[in-house]
Amino acid sequence: MRHWIFSCKKITRMISESMDRKLPLYKRMGIRFHLMMCALCRRYQQQLLFIRSVLRRNGGTDETSDQSLPADARERIEKKLTDEIKRES
Repeated sequence: MRHWIFSCKKITRMISESMDRKLPLYKRMGIRFHLMMCALCRRYQQQLLFIRSVLRRNGGTDETSDQSLPADARERIEKKLTDEIKRES
């Protein structure tokens, strides 16, 4: 059985990560459980959702639009983020 009680620091990272990709069930359950008890993390999630909706409404992050970063820069950023996520898991 995986450990599913996480710190606020870990939860905030997982909330951000969950907006980009589907998390494993134990992480999703850990987030839900934590959010039931932690008002600050709930607020953080609400703020991220609000920022995301504002950017989408104003054309800031439309996944279907052409991206301005060169492909090699996007790959480097994605690799760095993936490595960081793996290191912290």
